[in-house]
Amino acid sequence: MVSDSLQRCNIWHILFFPLWLCLLLSACVSTPSRQPAVPVDVQNLLFMQGQGHLDQGDLQAAMSAFNSYLTRFPDGPHTAAALQRIGLISQQQGDLGAAEAFYTRILSEYPADPAADTARLALIDLMTAQNRYEEAKATATQRLAEDPPAPVRIALVERLVSLHDGDTGVSQSASYLYQLYRLLPAPENASWAEALIQTIDKMNREQITALWDLMDDRRMRSHLMYRYAVVLVLEADYDDALEILNAFQASFPGHPHTPDAANLVEMLSRRLAFTPRTVGCLLPLSGAYEAYGRRALNAIEFALSAQPHGEGIAPIRLVVRDTASREQVAVQAVKELHQAGVGLILGPITTAPAAVSQAQQLAIPIIAFTQRPEITQAGDFVFRHFITPQSQVKTLIGYFSKELGLTDYAIMYPEENYGRTFMTAFWDEVLNQGGRMVGVESYSPEQTDFADTIKKLVGTYYPVPAELQARPVVQVEESPYFRDTSEGDPIDHLETLLPDPITRLSGLFHQDPDQDRIKGPALGRRSVEEQDRPVTDFDVLFIPDSPQMAGLILPQLAYYDVKQIYTVGTNLWHAQQLIDMTRKYAQNAVLVDGFYQDSDQAHVQRFVKSYTSIYGRKPGIIEAFAFDTASFVFSLLHQNDIHMRHELRDALKQMMFEQGVTGPTAFGPNGESIKRMTLLRIKGRRFVEIPRP
Repeated sequence: MVSDSLQRCNIWHILFFPLWLCLLLSACVSTPSRQPAVPVDVQNLLFMQGQGHLDQGDLQAAMSAFNSYLTRFPDGPHTAAALQRIGLISQQQGDLGAAEAFYTRILSEYPADPAADTARLALIDLMTAQNRYEEAKATATQRLAEDPPAPVRIALVERLVSLHDGDTGVSQSASYLYQLYRLLPAPENASWAEALIQTIDKMNREQITALWDLMDDRRMRSHLMYRYAVVLVLEADYDDALEILNAFQASFPGHPHTPDAANLVEMLSRRLAFTPRTVGCLLPLSGAYEAYGRRALNAIEFALSAQPHGEGIAPIRLVVRDTASREQVAVQAVKELHQAGVGLILGPITTAPAAVSQAQQLAIPIIAFTQRPEITQAGDFVFRHFITPQSQVKTLIGYFSKELGLTDYAIMYPEENYGRTFMTAFWDEVLNQGGRMVGVESYSPEQTDFADTIKKLVGTYYPVPAELQARPVVQVEESPYFRDTSEGDPIDHLETLLPDPITRLSGLFHQDPDQDRIKGPALGRRSVEEQDRPVTDFDVLFIPDSPQMAGLILPQLAYYDVKQIYTVGTNLWHAQQLIDMTRKYAQNAVLVDGFYQDSDQAHVQRFVKSYTSIYGRKPGIIEAFAFDTASFVFSLLHQNDIHMRHELRDALKQMMFEQGVTGPTAFGPNGESIKRMTLLRIKGRRFVEIPRP
């Protein structure tokens, strides 16, 4: 064994000795002077010396060692790491500017070095500490888009989660949490999974929808699905919530939220169910507007009596509550109707905003008889079936534009809420139907002489010299048309002066109909300049005002030679008083209304005749709309096996009631009734219905 070792040693000397000797001799030969190469071990030793000081917390010694390294080895293998350590020490010493400069230098000069990611993470932390959140997010997401190694990706995502926590980017925070949940193996991802579930529990509908396709993990999708159902419940979208909850229970029977889902389903089923064929009526049966509520109730009961009866036909049950014309009472009445199990509420007339808001909260379909603006925006359980400014102007302009081919319109309107409302609606609809608005003039509600207004409208207005501003040619006297000679029911007298009382109840018409603010037709005066013929560059003149005011304006239009045009009014013009005041000046005037008692249609004649025989008076617009509303609701309940309120709501939006006395009726997706109003023309001393194609 020993001899073998000696033999191997001799062989080594034989082979390598000549080489060693040559090297020794060559060292004795004189060579040019140069800096001896520093072994890598020396560079490593110097860097490790600085790292040792840093680990022990001796920042000054560490800084000195790393600076020494950079001085001696500016291009050494540890240069980027040394710069990163100096930046870290500067940050710990509070010199944040220097720290950021070192980190930025590393990213610029050594982007591929492993120290670059460490510097980037430190830079993100530094920006976060300085509340520079957007910069920190941008720095992290930029590196994340470059597909870094898994440890770096995890560190970046962790920081992005913290950066998005508590801000409006809940869905973004959840997406980063989901990445951590998928990047880390179990059980390391347990805390992130819990954080993700807690974030999901804060999400709204839009955020859940945005993340649904991103989160393909079955566990997280189950939490998204349940949260979506809860959001739908909170938003009162009960029918969709029921559908999601039932699907959730079927898909995830052992889920932690399965008992909660079952409780929600039970709660919603109780909330949405109603007693079959039970309808609520919410009307002002006492208080200031009792007369209107009584009329509506009469019409609803009349519609109920017209429903089929007999063996095998379940009757409709009415549950009536009085609003007393007060909002608080109306809200309480809606709650009582809910407790009574009604499937739908007819009414109210007044107090509509408060009542429909409560009905929406309780998920009860409600059909209001009101012109109150934007009433259906309270929610998807709210409907309106009544004449509105929008439905009137749509019918009028549709007739003139589509059937008569006219394009040019003008407006004279009173400077009050009613006039402004109709002026705006009319102007918008003219543009919607491709027409042109060529003239718009307003006047004071107290005005009786419309000379200046008319002349401005037709381009013949000139300032009147002071010496000519004397007494008018025609003295203004009280008109006999305003002397009150009526007797009997006060509501009859009110409808004579203002045929659509709901315009007052809705807040669209703020004038007192019992006050004679109009004193008769004052024709004004004419100056020399006024002899010029007017330029009527419009085909239709819209005057949204009471019959009294129209009775003053129409003769003055003729006096100032404004002829060969259509004069047009709202349903307020549907009053005999207008014909009595204007006589020949109102001939061929066109107006719109929601109900025409003297219609030639057989079903309208039957309604008017039967109603009059029972109640001793002809039905008006309130009775007509209440009758139609009740009729199609009762028909719907008889023909369909509906047990849930949201199903009844959906059925209302899909129905078409063709034989209404107020015309065919349907409801749009927004709950507004879709119908074409009746058009009337003044002929002689009566109103005549305009036939429509």
